[in-house]
Amino acid sequence: MLAVAAALLVAACLPATAGAVERRAVIAFVPGATLTSLSDIGTGSVAMLGATQGRYRQMQAVLDLSQGARTSLPAYDPVEPPALGVLPDGVVAGWRAAVRRADAAPAPIVPGLFAGSIPGGAAWAGKATASRDTAIVAADRSGRVARIALVDDADDAGVAARRALRRHRLVVVLLPGERALRTFVEDRRSDTLVIAMAAPPMSLRTRLLPVAVYGLGDGRTLTSATTRTQGLVTGIDVAPTVLEWLGLPVPDHMTGQPMRLDGALDLHELTGLRSRLGVVTERRYPTLAVLAGTFALLLLAAAAVRRRAGARWAVRTGALAVLWLLPVLLAFAALRPSRTVEVCGVAFASLLLGALTDRLVRWPVAPAVPGLIGVAAYALDLAFGSPLIVTSLLGPNPLFGSRFYGIGNELESTLPVLLLCGLAAAMVGAGRGGRSRALALTFGVGGLLLGAVIGSGRLGADVGGVITVGAGTAMAVLLALPGGVTRRRAVVAVLVPVAALGALALLDLATGGDGHFTRSVLRAGDREALEDVVVRRYHLAYNNLVDGIMPLLVVLALGGIAWAVARRDRLLAGVPGADAWGAALAGSAAAGVVGALSNDSGPLLLVFATFAAAWVTGYLRAGARSDRRRDLV
Repeated sequence: MLAVAAALLVAACLPATAGAVERRAVIAFVPGATLTSLSDIGTGSVAMLGATQGRYRQMQAVLDLSQGARTSLPAYDPVEPPALGVLPDGVVAGWRAAVRRADAAPAPIVPGLFAGSIPGGAAWAGKATASRDTAIVAADRSGRVARIALVDDADDAGVAARRALRRHRLVVVLLPGERALRTFVEDRRSDTLVIAMAAPPMSLRTRLLPVAVYGLGDGRTLTSATTRTQGLVTGIDVAPTVLEWLGLPVPDHMTGQPMRLDGALDLHELTGLRSRLGVVTERRYPTLAVLAGTFALLLLAAAAVRRRAGARWAVRTGALAVLWLLPVLLAFAALRPSRTVEVCGVAFASLLLGALTDRLVRWPVAPAVPGLIGVAAYALDLAFGSPLIVTSLLGPNPLFGSRFYGIGNELESTLPVLLLCGLAAAMVGAGRGGRSRALALTFGVGGLLLGAVIGSGRLGADVGGVITVGAGTAMAVLLALPGGVTRRRAVVAVLVPVAALGALALLDLATGGDGHFTRSVLRAGDREALEDVVVRRYHLAYNNLVDGIMPLLVVLALGGIAWAVARRDRLLAGVPGADAWGAALAGSAAAGVVGALSNDSGPLLLVFATFAAAWVTGYLRAGARSDRRRDLV
């Protein structure tokens, strides 16, 4: 009886999970690892990993991995991450400075949240004389690594990591190269997930690091809900992936999403995507500069040959080329040509299409063709996951880690201009250019559809875009209605962007879009978190406002809008459908102004919207029969 009682007592004292195998996870940093070398090892699934948001810093990359959340460098105070060092006893020197800096940022950033969410903490293994910066990923919220396993020979790091796994569910290891990683992966247990990536380099150049996961599936491509792009994940996705594998809850302050398997692995396509993303930024402004320079030469040549008539033709062609620019950029994104071909080809193709459109479609109806084709092309690409938008020169540029799918800020304010001016031109062509309910309804329906496409979490996923489109559409509808502007109509117009935001919330929740709006606003958690979102947006907008020549561009844009409003009657004198055009241009200006006030890129939206609207105005004036130039001075 005593033996039975003792056995029962022992059984009662055993944990309920006794006998169950607890999963383990390893994060292996491999200096110099490539997509090819990682894919050749075992049956891993690979992707490119966006290390930071915005400007790249090595220390920020490892901090983001430890946080499972991130924001852009300008949102921090101070901007630059502090110098951190991991001591042999596991204490991270300078940790308090990192915590203070994170607390000052208008975002839910918690250094060490990753390892701090794992009972018993995490361990780090590596050569004694090697840099221990990657050990920061294993530091908990107090800035301490639970265990530091130092070895004299780098080849023994894998052995030390396997030993550390006996006591810790997460181990971070610095392996010397591909051979050591191969050995480690082949010897791992089936209950151990291995995430291997290139060690974040010291270079200041923005980086996409190769990453592979061994244990999720065989030879596939990775993605996550953060990027929704095949073959692309982020550093903040690592922590949720590991925690989900370990069966542990993911903290609310982690904004990354677990990695998941996507399509079949195609290294050629993956390396092509990486190469394409690497040239988007450096080609953007040179392409616009070549377009401007080519137009200037065209204007001079046309004026020399046909004087005033030639100059008018060149202005109309240039304006239509600007409208054609957006769909042309999509075409070149699909082709992925060399730098010279793209920089020069975009300019020549846009101007050629502009000249053909002016030749084949009567003035002032021609903007309907590039405007509506452009909006339709972008809506169609969004429906297919925005593969061309992402790699186009005016796309969101995933390389900088703030947006990976949908539309970017430049498109957010330019697409409403294309839509409103395209619809105005179409209505004028149909003989419906005067104020009417039909004109107002056309603007309203068009704006509603564009707002749904831009804002839906499953398509454009752009919160600010909904406000931008809503404001522009409301202004256009207000001026298109017969009877003029009344107080009641003005109040309704002001409320339209707010109503559009509410509609976006319902749409995102109903469709399960889980876009930026859902994660950053609807799931903010409390008033303080929501205030952080607002403060962060305006902090970044202010940084953009004071950067470079942006103050001058803003003054020119606002001055141009004020000048156009003061001379609106003379500006559209002799233009058929002046009411429709006035409503469209006013809506374009409203989209730029309100977009600038509601977006973290701020003045950029104002400049792009004003720029596009100014070219449309130039097209209208260049075709007007009564050119009252002295009245416009």
